[in-house]
Amino acid sequence: MSLLRYLAILALTAQVALAAPPTTCGATGDYERALCAYQKRSFADAEAGFRAIAEKEEKDEQSIHATYFLARTLMKTGRYDEASALLIRIYSMDQAFYEAWNGDFLLGECRKALGK
Repeated sequence: MSLLRYLAILALTAQVALAAPPTTCGATGDYERALCAYQKRSFADAEAGFRAIAEKEEKDEQSIHATYFLARTLMKTGRYDEASALLIRIYSMDQAFYEAWNGDFLLGECRKALGK
């Protein structure tokens, strides 16, 4: 490998290592902590945080977002049946949100993963 190519790869690697943490990681709310965990790929912590909000079954914006990210977290961990049920729940909570955040696509991905 040429020295120039090696230095270019090293420079790119350094930029990734110095990347700033997600902006939600400095926030103190339950939703923000769960979102930070999701962004850091700490899916067990993200699931616990989003589930605590989603299980309250409120129809406010934060609960809908928490339910969405809980579904996404479950998809990341291969739990497509549970994710499907949450996506359907989101549709019943706020159809406009479901459509804007690609609920049909995600539900299709879950069904495809389940062989349906």
